[in-house]
Amino acid sequence: MKKFWVITGSLIVLMGLGAAFSRKQDDMQYRRFLMQDTTVQGKPGVLLVALGQPEHYDFDFFNRYMTQIFNAAFPPIAKPVIMADKGTVLLDPDNPLAREEFGPKRLIDCFGNDKNEEGKEYVSLDYEWVAPRDEDSPGHFLWKEHKNGYIDIVEKVSIKILKTYYGIMPGNKIPYMHQHRAIFRDIEQMLAKEFPGVPMRWALSMYPETIEEAVDELVHAGAETIVAIDLFHVYSSLEEFNALFKEIRDAVAERAKIVYAPFPGAYASYRKACVKMAEDEILPLPVKDRKLVILTRHGFPEIPGDPYPELAVVYYSNLKKEIEAALAGTNTHVIFADTDFAGGDMDPGQKRLATFEALEMALEDRYDHVVFILVDFLSENTDTIFAHPTESLEPLHFAYKGQVPYPDFDKPFRLELRSGPTRVVSAGCPVGNRYRPHISQGIFDALATVLRGEQWPQLILVEEKKKKGMF
Repeated sequence: MKKFWVITGSLIVLMGLGAAFSRKQDDMQYRRFLMQDTTVQGKPGVLLVALGQPEHYDFDFFNRYMTQIFNAAFPPIAKPVIMADKGTVLLDPDNPLAREEFGPKRLIDCFGNDKNEEGKEYVSLDYEWVAPRDEDSPGHFLWKEHKNGYIDIVEKVSIKILKTYYGIMPGNKIPYMHQHRAIFRDIEQMLAKEFPGVPMRWALSMYPETIEEAVDELVHAGAETIVAIDLFHVYSSLEEFNALFKEIRDAVAERAKIVYAPFPGAYASYRKACVKMAEDEILPLPVKDRKLVILTRHGFPEIPGDPYPELAVVYYSNLKKEIEAALAGTNTHVIFADTDFAGGDMDPGQKRLATFEALEMALEDRYDHVVFILVDFLSENTDTIFAHPTESLEPLHFAYKGQVPYPDFDKPFRLELRSGPTRVVSAGCPVGNRYRPHISQGIFDALATVLRGEQWPQLILVEEKKKKGMF
């Protein structure tokens, strides 16, 4: 999102989650965050937490992640249907997106196995075809004799991720952890330089045991105050206040004081990464050319009581102003658009501009250059490599032909296409040696605010209301 959006593009399409997030979030933990005592007492220690999308496919990760979303977002009355386990979901690895029934030659489960625990091939068992809920979704096969304890839709989406995401990546690897480890190293070096002797550990929110291990190590290293930060631009109740922060508190178990640091998006140093990407894409182009920069957000569901939309203003509003200032005089228009929860059935009230709608308008207006910059992610992942191009570049009928062209994980994942007179670029995420240092600096600045005892940055910014639309 926020982090949940790292993998749920296909899940959202399959389930129509935009209208389903109706359970009001408890805002008590959010209020505690705003009113917390941020004074460091005794020796500090630093805890960095990231989502932890695995380099190689791991069903346990996707199962934990999607189950957490369902449990947090859906009312009890909806869970028996949405979270049903009717058996073992199976897909043909050579045809995982089939919409109509066919005779499979091989079937695999959510772990990638083609045999059950007794060693029998799934394709030889008594399974049945389950038709898709709507015409745009794939169907699946179901072995009803064995309920494995997993939610059917989670199994189905996970198998798709295994075959159509990991399966066509170079080395079957996703770059999320490779690029996050570089951030961890950056921050560790900056901490050692300014705050020598302050221990740092990192953990992954979808692997709770790593949080417990990291906290234990910090406590054993003498940390009396643990300064914790989630490596994401803006916090939400769905992800941090009512989930991760509780997990950290349970792991600490009153053995140390906890201070939850400000979110990095509140710092200009963090936002500089996307400003730099915009400059690199636009400044070399002829001034006379008409240019459109689409600051591409994942989008956030309408969850009553979640403060994310309110907190995100300080990030988005400042970022747009900073990019516009950096591109002044270049004949460039800068807008925001959302990949998910916008356009069509996901936004019946047409409150949001979808990325594919923005591209359609730009093509009709015959812009010379259209540049997508992904501003909600600090690393490339299944969403940026698959969901974003598929959805945002829909007017160009984008699809990968064979392996994903991403040979160097130390650079942004960049795509360049052309439609008539318009050059379309997806510039990717701010990763690599040119952009990552700004991301790392912003995260460090958030931690240093607490460690130095400085005044916090503005977290809530009242944005001037403007008319809706692209321009």
